[in-house]
Order: sequence, then C-alpha cells, then structure tokens
Amino acid sequence: MIVLIDGNCALCVGLVEWLGKRITAEKLNPEHIMFVPGESDWGTELLREAHVTGFDSVVVLNKGEVLQEGDAVLALAEVLPRRWKVVAALGKIVPRLWRNAVYRQVARNRISWFGRKEVCAIDSRVAGVTYGPRGLLKRP
Repeated sequence: MIVLIDGNCALCVGLVEWLGKRITAEKLNPEHIMFVPGESDWGTELLREAHVTGFDSVVVLNKGEVLQEGDAVLALAEVLPRRWKVVAALGKIVPRLWRNAVYRQVARNRISWFGRKEVCAIDSRVAGVTYGPRGLLKRP
C-alpha cells in the first residue's frame, strides 16, 4: 500500500504520525505501508501513472486500486486493528457522495485549520516510520 500525502500539510503529516503510533503500539505487521509526499519527484510520478489529477491530500494505491477522498481514509482504517476496522465498515455504510463531500470540505480548509508542517518534521522514533529513498517514508 502506498499512501500519497501532502507533505506540507500539518493534518496530513499528523496522519502519518498517528498511523505510525498505532502500528507501533499494536505491534502490527500490516501490509507494507509506504508514505510518499505527493510533491516529491516519485510522488508526482506515481500520481501521473495512476492518472490522478488535482492531488489535494490523501491518495492510496493498493493492489492496483487507486483510492481517493473518503475511500482512501477508509482503506487506511482497514489496516489498523479491531475498532478501526469497525469504523471503516461503518464508514462504508455512509453513501460515497456524502463521505466525499465531508472529505472535500476538510481538504479545502486543512491548511487554514491546521497550518503547514514539513514532512521532514516527522519524528521517526515516535511515528514508527523511517526515511527511505526519493523522499519516501516507510515503516521499518
């Protein structure tokens, strides 16, 4: 699973930190998860290959699927333990149109609400992620 994030968005970088803490705390060994800043050369290349235009926050590339907006968030919840899988299942009950409307509202306002934060500000010891090649962040 490749998760493309806006590497300048505090909410998106916070998502990486939050996921890393959950993965570390639960001693999970989920599918290999890689976090890639969408603005990086590799992120731009992945988005182009996936035919994603208008990159605006989180895109999940998983087993040939390109998931965006609410579907991307639910895919991330599905790799976490117990209660998050339930949250993902409940989230899928909500019509995609509504999920995505809420997602777009948050995406549109995320910088004004949460500010900017560089992806390099992630503390890899706390988040359970390490830096890899070409701006890639990945689980150790």
